[in-house]
Amino acid sequence: MIFMEDKHLLMFDNVSYAYDEENADELAVRDVSFTVDRGEFVVILGHNGSGKSTVAKLSNSIFLPSSGKVFVDGMDTADEKSEFRIRERVGVVFQNPDNQIVASIVEEDVAFGPENLGIEPKEIRKRVDNALKAVGMYDYRLHETHRLSGGQKQRVAIAGMIAMQPECIVFDEPTAMLDPQGRREVMNTARELNKNNNMAIVFITHFMEEAVMADKVIVIDNGRLLACGTPEEIFSQKEMLVSCGLDVPDMVKLANELRENGVPLRKGILCEDELVKEYLSILNS
Repeated sequence: MIFMEDKHLLMFDNVSYAYDEENADELAVRDVSFTVDRGEFVVILGHNGSGKSTVAKLSNSIFLPSSGKVFVDGMDTADEKSEFRIRERVGVVFQNPDNQIVASIVEEDVAFGPENLGIEPKEIRKRVDNALKAVGMYDYRLHETHRLSGGQKQRVAIAGMIAMQPECIVFDEPTAMLDPQGRREVMNTARELNKNNNMAIVFITHFMEEAVMADKVIVIDNGRLLACGTPEEIFSQKEMLVSCGLDVPDMVKLANELRENGVPLRKGILCEDELVKEYLSILNS
């Protein structure tokens, strides 16, 4: 599959990747093609070991494809001359925030990336303040990073990425190590960045509920792209999801059970608010 490179911010074109080049038959990712447009919120679903994290590292030239091409804003990630510009446009937030936090004070950590870009101090101050406000951590700017909760640390890591002003952030299972409150904090931050800053988001997860608000959902299984569509389209394929170790969100499951028991709910209900609104509408009709 070949894409028009100027139409998309991020493009995977028949991408395969092998960790062991001497054993190229064992591919972590095999013939994967998809696009991410500017301002789009894309969720990638898959069980552990499905190839999701490999996709994240391929998205901004941390890894280079064994075959196929990855383009960022029309630039080939295999082009060494474009590596710096590629990483300016697409940043990656990883699962463990402790692996990304490099300074002992919150605002110093967020400033680290822009300082390495050679940004002027006044601009760095502005970027740091704006980034911390964007993730709800401005009041913690002088706190010690090691005293933060897991969710707070992850939001600081995200702020550090925002301060670099990328056009897209790839979140590689950023909520996997967090408690429910931390998961909500990080997920809300990603949604607000997408909505308020028109930033493209690629959110990689195995938590089904985190895919409900996406523009597009991609399912990966054993390194292959198994399905791509809207949340409604993907969650209507329960057998496909179960076959690759996933399931539908709890609210979708509950809506299906109510429908099977005679409650005339419309199809396509994905979250709690939609279910409650629809159920109350039926009761009041």
